[in-house]
Amino acid sequence: MILNKRGLIILGILSFSVLALSLRGFVIRIVADRYIDKIEEQFLLEIKYDRLSIFGIAGVEINNFTITPKGEETLFRAKKIKARLNFWRALFLRPDLSYLELEEAGLTFIKNGPISNFEFLYNKVSSDVNSERKDIKPLTDFSKPASSLYSLFLDLIPSNATLRNVYISYSNGDYNLKVTLEESGVIKDKYSSVITTDENGTIERLRAEGSLNDKERKITATFHPESDSVFSLPFIGYRWGASLIFDTLSLEITGGKREGAEVNFSGSASASSLAVFHKSLSPYEIVLHRGKVDYNIHIGNNYAELDSSSVIQINSLQLSPWLKAQKGEKWIFSAHLEKIGLDAGLFFKSLPRGLFAGIEEIKAEGSLDFNFNLQLDMNQPDSLKLESSLNSKDFRIIKQGEADLRIMSEEFIHTIYENGEAVREIVVGPGNPGFTPLERIPEHLKTAILQSEDGGFYFHKGFVPGAIRDAMVENIKRGKFARGGSSISMQLVKNVYLNKHKTLARKFEEMIIVWLIENNRLVSKERMFEVYLNIIEWGPGIYGITEASRFWFSKEPWQLSINESIFLASIIPAPKRALRNFNPDYSLKAEMNPYFKLLAERLRVKGIIGEDQESRISADINVSESVKKMLDLVNKPD
Repeated sequence: MILNKRGLIILGILSFSVLALSLRGFVIRIVADRYIDKIEEQFLLEIKYDRLSIFGIAGVEINNFTITPKGEETLFRAKKIKARLNFWRALFLRPDLSYLELEEAGLTFIKNGPISNFEFLYNKVSSDVNSERKDIKPLTDFSKPASSLYSLFLDLIPSNATLRNVYISYSNGDYNLKVTLEESGVIKDKYSSVITTDENGTIERLRAEGSLNDKERKITATFHPESDSVFSLPFIGYRWGASLIFDTLSLEITGGKREGAEVNFSGSASASSLAVFHKSLSPYEIVLHRGKVDYNIHIGNNYAELDSSSVIQINSLQLSPWLKAQKGEKWIFSAHLEKIGLDAGLFFKSLPRGLFAGIEEIKAEGSLDFNFNLQLDMNQPDSLKLESSLNSKDFRIIKQGEADLRIMSEEFIHTIYENGEAVREIVVGPGNPGFTPLERIPEHLKTAILQSEDGGFYFHKGFVPGAIRDAMVENIKRGKFARGGSSISMQLVKNVYLNKHKTLARKFEEMIIVWLIENNRLVSKERMFEVYLNIIEWGPGIYGITEASRFWFSKEPWQLSINESIFLASIIPAPKRALRNFNPDYSLKAEMNPYFKLLAERLRVKGIIGEDQESRISADINVSESVKKMLDLVNKPD
């Protein structure tokens, strides 16, 4: 038989293919060993295996595979790893795992004091590698990597898999945790597994079920305890002092396909009987009976956006926020939330239990209209736009919550806390000999405080949007919390109801209580100001105007001069640092003069003093002997 040229070419290709297939195991072992050598050298590891074999066209099996940091305990071991790639996709350099089998495989993290068997994970790459990366440009297109990573995740999750006794364990001193997948499997893109956690002898079992659909680019997952009880997430209590308990968690993600310059994700995430605790969130366990997010997310070349069609459900309350983060030279953040005709009773009923303890169990009727807009350009913080409003219709409190918001209307006992601990109690009313009624406090002192802290106190309803905005701008510019922007109403509510625990939720609770008191006229403005002057701190451990005037000047409040009143107004924002304003000779430092001149001008404009009095005002006061003794101790050389 005589072969023509075309036949010879076909025969050559077939012969080469047969030779390549017959030698592929040998070639793969050489490539794998070279790659392993490089990893061992870079990270100081010992990587071993007993046998590497090939099955089918694109399958690999490895037996007794281990990774051990030099001089440490073994980090990873697997009795058997068996995997097969989709051959046709592999030809186009797109890895797609079609089958995976793991047997007795696991990661073991061991830490003894400063020494661990995973320290190499934190090691910096060599300076040579860093030098090669100097010319790498920062990421400017978010949509492409988002789509690629999601596609890679779908491809690497096999359509069929069997996992037997796969685990992750961690030990550090007396703490031991092991998370095991005793028998898990994926059959035709549907998976089911039972996860067992053993945390210092406490064993819990969690079932995970779901599906992976490459064609629809969809992932679903549901987690629920095997028994009727709830599941407690391990490790976070040991590591962060937190706890997270739930009955059911569900997740659905669809999309990730790039269309033009944008990639879209949609889906939902939900939880039932979710309980979270961390002292920075709330001093109590936060319980959410039902929570759900139906989301639509758009990722473009320089932005990520949560579409306003998304719905966040908190118990029975539903909200549809719009959020966007855009990257330029610096980030630009935008947000909008509007809710019209919100049932007031539904709102308070839906607040998670434990989050806002003071207004828990409160009952109300009527409707609420809420609007919030934010535009923050980190390139130009001064351009910050902040708008927020909460209006009501036929609103009425039917039942007070845990805290009676009317308590300030009459005499009450106020507890003072320092670092979360109660240090003393003050009777706020005539029953206290040190209580000073508002009419006994001189006008120049009241006006100085109002002009310093909240000039519009008698005219606003608890909030000064401009002050809050200006405080945000200053804090952004300085890169730290330097200014609060709180009105006198907000300061008062914080002191009376919320001064025990400093948490992330406290600011929101403070704003809700202020709105309830101010808009429902639960306490008059005059009484609020009177309470404020009689409970706030006016120096280290000095509370109320009577104590303040006696401590600083050995006087009663109604005897205070204008200069002394301006000084007392100046120390309200930072009372514990008041002694720093003095020189060793007991005089005020020169930098106090501009403040005195400013307050003097405002007192003159308000008609409290005349021009002659204004011209004579300066940072000049005579403090009491008690203050002088304290200053001597502060300034005493070591």
